[in-house]
Amino acid sequence: MVVRKKNGLVQQAREQAGRLTTQRLRIGVTGLSAAGKTTFITSLINQLENHQRGLLARRAPFDRLESVRWQRDSVEQPFPYLEALRSLSLDPASWPESTRDLSRVVVDLRFRSRGFLKKLHGPRSLRLEILDYPGEWLLDLPLLRLSYGQWCEQMRSWLDTEPRRSLAGPLRDELMALQTDQPHDPEQLAKLTEDWTTFLQRCRSEAGLARNQPGRFLLPGSGVAPEMLRFVPLLSANQHSSGSKGSWWAECEARFNYYRDYIVKGFYDEHFSRLDRQILLVDMLAPMDAGQHALSDLKAGLESVLESFRYGRNSFFERLFKPRINQLAVCATKVDQVVPGQQRAVQQCLEDLVTDSLSEVRHGGVKVRGFPLAAIRSTRQEGDALVAGLVGKTGWVRYQPGSIPEHLPLDLKVEGPELLRLRPPPGLHRNEPFPHYRMDDLIGWLVDGSQL
Repeated sequence: MVVRKKNGLVQQAREQAGRLTTQRLRIGVTGLSAAGKTTFITSLINQLENHQRGLLARRAPFDRLESVRWQRDSVEQPFPYLEALRSLSLDPASWPESTRDLSRVVVDLRFRSRGFLKKLHGPRSLRLEILDYPGEWLLDLPLLRLSYGQWCEQMRSWLDTEPRRSLAGPLRDELMALQTDQPHDPEQLAKLTEDWTTFLQRCRSEAGLARNQPGRFLLPGSGVAPEMLRFVPLLSANQHSSGSKGSWWAECEARFNYYRDYIVKGFYDEHFSRLDRQILLVDMLAPMDAGQHALSDLKAGLESVLESFRYGRNSFFERLFKPRINQLAVCATKVDQVVPGQQRAVQQCLEDLVTDSLSEVRHGGVKVRGFPLAAIRSTRQEGDALVAGLVGKTGWVRYQPGSIPEHLPLDLKVEGPELLRLRPPPGLHRNEPFPHYRMDDLIGWLVDGSQL
């Protein structure tokens, strides 16, 4: 009887030690469209899988990392890691397809324990959980603070300024002419929704604009009924407008409310409200090339997104039951497109763009750090020039990218670096760490503080 009781106590101690030695880190990888989020996650998994061969081997706690397991079979909607690897291993290599739907990344890390836990339980485990989703969905988060009438007012102000006014063309006049209290025409509403979607596509592709709402008009993802994505802004309406059942107002407001309350809020509540750490990926170079209007739109978009996240931890109660993001990494991506001496300038320009937002985050007690990043390095430096391959072409080009200012001017008028469309480097393989800039720094910073 005494032996059984003793064995039971030992088992309880081991189970308790197991809970103490297994941690979970929820990381939000946040990036607007074309920020390189899919490539970043692919590189992150690759760097961890090859921790003994890459720069991570020299870093604590990765010098104690015994094994890495990327989960696939037991994960709902797993991240398409193998498909991304196949694209990168082609000849010539191509970039992985952009994210079109929700997927999950689960990576289990196993570390050798130290001190007392080493004798009691042995190795310690860390589970990294990352969500991948289209960047277009991110810009819907500000809708959580708007009514339909307020959104209509916002869209009217956006379409009153260039380049959106020109891109909208006759669509703006048609949306302005709709009477909110008149019976709506289902066929006309369907056509207007298609035209609005085309307008959003042009804003993104032709003008390099970041704020394109609703984001799921561009990439709806699975599980969303098409008829619920059938509404447009009534540009003559405001937050005091109304309309009877069957009117343009009633139909569009009902669908907007459903979109905001069930699609956007459901996505936020399930995936963003309980993050531990966040990585913000921003392609700063492409908007600098596109010009002042693209940088202004990027600034407004990033500020609205950062306002949507909860930062900092106040009381002990909140830490237990309402955890908040306590570390934020702000990363200017694709910096391999400029010479190494200019990469810090790209990062500084990004931080200049969102100075006020980052000040608010830091004031909440959150650790913020910037990383000029290239998840997969496409270029090599030869003297003052870069050598790389171009998308869709064989062979190599040698070029000198334009210079980057040390700080972003307040009027956001810059001379862009005139980017080329670079393809991935050849010879990438899953069992070798991908060439990169500062992925090891970022991964080490994320895991630092987890007390492994």
